[in-house]
Amino acid sequence: MMRRKRINPVWLLTVEDVARRYDFHPNTIRAWVHKDGLRHYRKGRGGKIYLREDDVRDYIARNYKLGNTP
Repeated sequence: MMRRKRINPVWLLTVEDVARRYDFHPNTIRAWVHKDGLRHYRKGRGGKIYLREDDVRDYIARNYKLGNTP
């Protein structure tokens, strides 16, 4: 039997990973999920929240102006 290879792997990040990577408080990330409807996945008994990196990047680009502003 031949196995399929995944061409573009999807990276799932925890709330804490996203908060650290993009310098936001973890509660801010949770608010995006619960109030703004940021796409997420839940896994495990506790329903831990996981987010796709590209979804987070798109959300931040739409809602926040990042970088140096004059």
